[in-house]
Amino acid sequence: MSARNLYPPDKDLITRTLEGDQDAFRQLFNKYWHDLYKIAYRRLPIEEDVKDILQEVFISLWKNLHNISILDNLGGYLYTSLRNRIFNYFEKNRLKLRTLLNQPFNSVQSEDDTYNFLYTKELQLVVNTIVAEMPSKMREIYLLSKVEQLSNGEIAELLALAPQTVKNQIYQALSRIRNELAKSHLQIFCFLF
Repeated sequence: MSARNLYPPDKDLITRTLEGDQDAFRQLFNKYWHDLYKIAYRRLPIEEDVKDILQEVFISLWKNLHNISILDNLGGYLYTSLRNRIFNYFEKNRLKLRTLLNQPFNSVQSEDDTYNFLYTKELQLVVNTIVAEMPSKMREIYLLSKVEQLSNGEIAELLALAPQTVKNQIYQALSRIRNELAKSHLQIFCFLF
């Protein structure tokens, strides 16, 4: 039994929070914090950044609760908010990395290492493009499974879907990736996906 099942339904907690019940918001926080923390911790390298982003997610929820029309699946809303903040985090760090990469430095990598790095980079770009072109629900489920490393059961619970639906969506996503990699002449890596 999930710890989230110990709390009242989201709709009740949101309604009570909107009526000024701070304990209801605390229950919403406690209900979702651990799962969101696990997702963010798998994705971000620094625990303090994880906590900062989670704090931003819940502050945003508090400020915008009266505008939210999703009453029955708050987990999906919070996951999307967290995902967007993680993307923003990496975008900021990517700009920092780009600045660093534009500075001259002496490379000590061998030619083989450089080739392998570029080939892996090319593979990742192709996979990212394939994932970006997936239908939104399939993409979301694939990212939760492969990037966030959630189990099918965790994904089903988080998105309020049947476990078989999650399994089917992951299978279809992996099939798309394999097929597109084969078309892109990156068959060597097809077995990885």
